[in-house]
Amino acid sequence: MLYSAGRAPRRRVGAGGLVEPEPGLVGNLRAMPFPDLLQWFGHGRKTGTLTLQQDNLIKRLFLREGQIISSASNDPREFLGQIMVSQQLITESQLKDAFDLQGKTRVMLGKVLVEKKWVLEETVVEALRKKTEETVYSLFLWSSGRFEFQEAETQPEAVIPLVLKIEEVLLEGLRRYDLAQKIRRAFPTSRIVLARAGATPPAELLANPFARRALELVDGARTIRDICLELHAPEFTVCYFFLTALERGYVRIAQMGSETPGGGAVQAASDAFRQAKELVRSGAYEEALVILDQMHSAGEKSGEVSDLMKVAEVNLIDRLYRGALPARKVPTLVRPLESLMNEALTPEEVFLVSRVNGSWDLKSIVSISPLREVDALRVLKKLKERGIISLRDP
Repeated sequence: MLYSAGRAPRRRVGAGGLVEPEPGLVGNLRAMPFPDLLQWFGHGRKTGTLTLQQDNLIKRLFLREGQIISSASNDPREFLGQIMVSQQLITESQLKDAFDLQGKTRVMLGKVLVEKKWVLEETVVEALRKKTEETVYSLFLWSSGRFEFQEAETQPEAVIPLVLKIEEVLLEGLRRYDLAQKIRRAFPTSRIVLARAGATPPAELLANPFARRALELVDGARTIRDICLELHAPEFTVCYFFLTALERGYVRIAQMGSETPGGGAVQAASDAFRQAKELVRSGAYEEALVILDQMHSAGEKSGEVSDLMKVAEVNLIDRLYRGALPARKVPTLVRPLESLMNEALTPEEVFLVSRVNGSWDLKSIVSISPLREVDALRVLKKLKERGIISLRDP
């Protein structure tokens, strides 16, 4: 159903033959793709907030008179701190310290970084622009999801306003969509392993911190997924760089890899949802998430599934911090890192294990991770259960 209102909404044909949704009503991107929404906002010089949800990702665009002035996202890779780490503007250690100070002072992260003299104010402003652009352009790759637009002046507090013109965003977004198809043909899975090739990258390329670090991580063993985590960067950004590097002979595909096969047949969607709902009601949040994850993998991405997943995730985070993974406990490796090389660890497990340094507490490791909080905690719980990490008092 396109709209969630109890009655069928009126639909008007506006400029360019676009179907216009009534303000404040919920729609679906399958019926009205994101580029069409942007065109409607631009033509109508709309002011308000566009909220979009796909699976467990929620993104918001704040508009004023048909221009994008800010954004928000619950994808950690689009957080300001992660953007600045991925661009090599700050280190993970500086980000961790900034978070610690922010927790005590409640000062915005960008201001903390400037006050500590780690970056200039104009660097923060440019990173905020990059953050907004990443959020906006990622939406061009969404073929499904829910949206809701509310007309009102609702710019979030303490945000430096930016101006992204809809016409320019559309051109770049559509270019990125075409590029994404090319990337997918070259790298059909993020489990591809890259190795260095014969051509030598030019000095001007290596002068770029992101490019230099990305090439340093190419070792014939790491997958693209591994490298994305190490760079704190979205898959599109990393794959775009490696597509160019592949075409110019700086890297080669060493191993194609394949996506991890599913865990057998998935039960009927209605039965699975009913079971997950009962598990949530009984407090078995992690077990419910396993079923809901399987439903998502099988293509079942209804609003009901996403909403139930959100409830399970919030409760699981609270339970883990109160029980198995107290936020201020310090994880330590039970065995030396070198001895774990033969363990069957996922890229996410490798990333988190490599940040266990005996001084950072669990909350700090989770906060600097490019993983969603619930995903990082689930991985850390498994590492503890497997006897790879233990917890001690600070």
